Amino acid sequence: MNKSFFTIRNIADRNSRAGLSLLELLVVLAILMATAVLVMPLFTPNVVTPDGKVRTPNEITTESTMHVIRDAMLGEEGVMENLAHQPDALPREISDLVKEDAPSHVQSAAPELTSFNPFFGIGWRGPYLNSTGKDKEGQPTIVDGWGREFELQVDFDSNGQIDEEESKYIRVVSAGPNGEIETPSDELNMKPGVNQSVQLTKGECGDDLVLFLCVPDDRN
Repeated sequence: MNKSFFTIRNIADRNSRAGLSLLELLVVLAILMATAVLVMPLFTPNVVTPDGKVRTPNEITTESTMHVIRDAMLGEEGVMENLAHQPDALPREISDLVKEDAPSHVQSAAPELTSFNPFFGIGWRGPYLNSTGKDKEGQPTIVDGWGREFELQVDFDSNGQIDEEESKYIRVVSAGPNGEIETPSDELNMKPGVNQSVQLTKGECGDDLVLFLCVPDDRN
């Protein structure tokens, strides 16, 4: 009887010692938290570029897409090449780039460019890009890293026409993290530079990401 009781008691003692005490659990938790603090920076979503700037995945995606847009606009067989340098026939909105048929404004500005002429190598040859999202109306367009449509700034005097001077400063703008386009698109702000009274400066653009297609970005 005593031997049996002793055996059962030993088994119970061993089972009780098999678990972790509250103190041991706290120690393990402290070790895990300390390890997490050391390891988390290795998995941070931000990337430091060679110029020392920190870029988030959304910014990297946005900038990459903007360069794809620039290639579609300026590259070989791009929009500006195919439209035979007719400024007034240039796309007015980013969504124009995903259209197979020429936008309506091309019909009035340069009807001869509404379809591609392989002999002369001119005319609308869309779509120039595949859509990556939808605009506010649910139509196919190209979106930035935050899922918002890019803005194409080109008609700086808002007269419905694009002249050669305006086409020099055409640019693609992303609203950035705050979701609001802050970059002004009037005549006074066509040229990038550092003089706020006659040029577009970085301070005027807020957190927008801006890519100039035809001129250097002199806002630094």
